[in-house]
Amino acid sequence: MRHSQKSEPNMKERHLQPADLEGKTIDCHSHLGVILKAYVNIEFPCAQTVEGIYYQQISSGVDVNVVFPLAPELYFDLPTLLKTGEAIPAESPLSPVPYAVENRQLMSEVFRFCPEFQDRFLTFVSADPGRDITGQIGALRELEEEYPIYGIKISPVLCQSPVTELLGRSKALVDFALERNIPMLIHSTVDPKERYSQVVDILQVAETYPELRVCLAHCAGFDRAYLERADRMPNVWVDTSALKIQVQMTHEQNPVMALPDRRFEADYSDHRAVILALAEAFPETILWGSDSPAYSYICLRQQADGVYQEFRLKANYEDEVAALDALNQESRLKLSNTNTRRFLFG
Repeated sequence: MRHSQKSEPNMKERHLQPADLEGKTIDCHSHLGVILKAYVNIEFPCAQTVEGIYYQQISSGVDVNVVFPLAPELYFDLPTLLKTGEAIPAESPLSPVPYAVENRQLMSEVFRFCPEFQDRFLTFVSADPGRDITGQIGALRELEEEYPIYGIKISPVLCQSPVTELLGRSKALVDFALERNIPMLIHSTVDPKERYSQVVDILQVAETYPELRVCLAHCAGFDRAYLERADRMPNVWVDTSALKIQVQMTHEQNPVMALPDRRFEADYSDHRAVILALAEAFPETILWGSDSPAYSYICLRQQADGVYQEFRLKANYEDEVAALDALNQESRLKLSNTNTRRFLFG
């Protein structure tokens, strides 16, 4: 597939180092790009741009965002995906391997189209843990010759590939990260119906590869035992992305979240109280992230073969920042900077 032109100038070196980020407020979890399924099916959100995040930063006092693609759709059969939500590889995909086009578009937007904002973004690539690993590694090797890669984001549920593939035939993705000393941020859940992204499986990945830095997204479902286990592991962090709606679901006793007998103890009537409790219990492990723009989630998502979950959850960037602002200065610095830099750079 042809792309418009090579990047000018070459930006392959990681231009932001730990010292450059000292004292800055870092959002460790945000997305760029489009979700065609959401657009076609009148779901929300469906898109986000670098410029949009920049103005969120300006209005909220955030300095830097970790960014990665919103969705892996261009490798799949689009009519099937848009109609049923099932991810089946296309016979002639628009992206030659999973995320090849999406990753390149993200890098191009940050470094070519909006270079005036590039010092505000830490660019992660996304990867499918279950399909054409050799092809994905090849595409990433080409991409890193032009652009800096700070980490890898894996959303098993969007790819409809189990994260446990990293323990076997997809180990090359882990090797790619280890060779470059970059971390993995992985979508996680404790929803018993979701078969791709279970927290317990991600913790097994982290235990199997103790040199790999891993972040469990979305508070590990507020499962107390998993949070405590993650806290004991020196290579594992947990982010707060989409905190407002995760807390809402927990308060409403939604079975997507940890059940009462396993739930981390906190006041789930207020997401600000929850981040205070997390920061007190796990001060070195929790990272602040917004999940922008997916702090709202209004869609129908496939959770396993033939299993679908409807989400109708609404929040905004100010809600996520309000949680950060509820922390005292010491905790705020840890969750939005010190812990995050350790996760990013080791």
